[in-house]
Amino acid sequence: MATRARIRDLLAGIPRFLVLLTRLLRDPRVSGADKGLLAAAIAYTLTPIDLIPDFLPIIGQLDDLFILALAIDRLITNAGAELVLAHWDGPDDVIVDLCGSLEDLALRLPAPVRERLAEGAEAR
Repeated sequence: MATRARIRDLLAGIPRFLVLLTRLLRDPRVSGADKGLLAAAIAYTLTPIDLIPDFLPIIGQLDDLFILALAIDRLITNAGAELVLAHWDGPDDVIVDLCGSLEDLALRLPAPVRERLAEGAEAR
């Protein structure tokens, strides 16, 4: 179980994580498909049309969170650790924890969905 200090460190790392994502999106070495998926996930999150309507408490926001987490996880995974660390300007343990949390969230998807997404990543 995470301590309050660890949670505080993770929350403090979110602005740096957003800077990391911006840098990765601007980097020409990152796949255009991964950038496009993240842009689509952000657009999906911002639009009122959802698979599960947002007016349903908690569950209405979960589909947005899963889709966004999957897109970010795929972008970071496919970019590779070396490129991610080159763009990261915070403590290494924070980025490891943030990426681990994204991966944990992505693993909560049903296996067929994860497998289909993995197939798409391998086809590139």
